[in-house]
Order: sequence, then structure tokens, then C-alpha cells
Amino acid sequence: MSGLALGIVLVAAFLHASWNYLAKKGRNKIAFIWWAILFSNIFFFPMFLYYWPTVTISPVGWGCIVATGILHAFYFWFMGGAYERGDLSLVYPLSRGSGPLFVPILAVVLMHEQLSSLGVLGIALVIAGIYVIHLRSFSVQSFLEPFQAVRGSASVWALCTGGTIAGYSLVDKAGVTIVYPPVYIYLMFIITILLLSPYVFAKVRMDLKKEWEINKLPILIVGFLDLFTYLMILFALRISKVSYVAAAREVSIVFSAFFGIILLHEKNGTQKFVGAVLISLGVVFIGLSR
Repeated sequence: MSGLALGIVLVAAFLHASWNYLAKKGRNKIAFIWWAILFSNIFFFPMFLYYWPTVTISPVGWGCIVATGILHAFYFWFMGGAYERGDLSLVYPLSRGSGPLFVPILAVVLMHEQLSSLGVLGIALVIAGIYVIHLRSFSVQSFLEPFQAVRGSASVWALCTGGTIAGYSLVDKAGVTIVYPPVYIYLMFIITILLLSPYVFAKVRMDLKKEWEINKLPILIVGFLDLFTYLMILFALRISKVSYVAAAREVSIVFSAFFGIILLHEKNGTQKFVGAVLISLGVVFIGLSR
């Protein structure tokens, strides 16, 4: 993975963790996210208009755009369902950790990518770090909890979330080689909000106005950062292997752990520190791999 690609992914990871920290304060999470996506489409409309006349999209390109829009809509839906059914400490490592786990397997099988030994080790360390960072303790029982929870509905929803992460990562790797990223991501966000809106209006319509009144500024900030950070990832996908990008971007969990320990005074700081070290080492190995 080149230094440029790694640098882009690390900056994007920090910004991603930052806007997730803001979104976590939302009164109604899905209403908050819906507003943010809406303003993403408003903020970046001039960018879209600037590049649109110069871009020709093939049928394959349109297929990728539609597919990633659908996958992103399912991603938000599965994640919300998982959090409704289970604890954060079980759901989040399963969903975020399974994404980087699925990606290299699918990338090798479907896209014939060749991974170096150092790259594989780096991916393994990232996945291990994601797992450790959300353990309740270092007891045997705590290590077994996520495995035992796989039988529960929350874990099924979390693994489905990881599947969508893997799916859109692979689709986007192919898509951004065909369609210029600023146009690609904007059309994807349009499709995502169109698919999410019926659910939002049916389930949380009454909360939309109150969410906007309470969290105007955070919504506007997240509205800019959510599209911008993923746009950075799409550019990284143009110059690096999808397996490495998908794993390296999970360093955002390190920043999230920092925000949680320092700003939100969350518990289990030791586990989060050890997990952060494992993720950091994994990112270094990914950066050194070719």
C-alpha cells in the first residue's frame, strides 16, 4: 500500500471517527443520519454539477452506482437493527470486524488480488484489534462472549452489516475505476437517501423536526464530513488494493476509542488501549506491504 493511499485512509479515518462522535449525540440516530445525508447531497451538488458534464457513465458504471447505493441503504438498516437487538460491545466488533475479514476473501476469489504475507498479517492484526477493543475484560468468559452471541439475532444483524461493508467495498473498488469518484459518490448518496426515506418517514417522521431543532450544527458538520470522508476512501481505492484499504480504514476505531475514553469517560480503557495498539501495528504492516 503506497504512502499516499495510507495517508488518505488515515486522515479519512480520523474524520470518520469525528463525525461518528457527533452523530452519537443525536437524539434519534436514524433521523440524525437522514438529515446528514440530505445535507450531503445539498452541499456537494455544485461539485457534482462541475464534474457531471465531463463524465460518461457506461452501463457497468451505472450498475456499480445502483448496487452501492442499495448496499449503503441496507448497511444503515442492518446496523440500526443490530443496535436495537444487542449491546454495542458485541455488535460493533462483529459488524466492523467482519467487513475487513470478508473483503480479502472475496477480493482474492472474485477480483484475483494477490496479498503479500505482510499485508495478510496486517489485516489479521486489525481484525484482532477490533475484537479486543470492545471486550468487557480479559477473562476467558469475556473472550467467548462474541462467539456465544453469534447464535443471537443481534449478531446475525451485525454480521449482515459486515457483509454490506464488504459488498460495497468491492463494488466501489470496481466502480471508481469506471466512474470518476466525485460523480460516483454523489449519485450513490442520492440513491441511498431515496431508499432510506420511505423507512424514515414511516418510522420516525415525527422525530425529524425535533432532531433538526436540537442538533442543527452537528447535522450540518456531519452532512459535510460523511460524504467527504468516503470520497477520500474512493480515491484511495483507485490507487491501492481494496483488501488493504478496507482494513486500514478501520483505524478509525482507534480514534473512536480515544474519543470514548477521554471525552465520554467510557469504561474498559485497558482493553481499548490494547486493541488500539494492535490496530496501529496492523496499519503499519499494511503500509509497508506491496
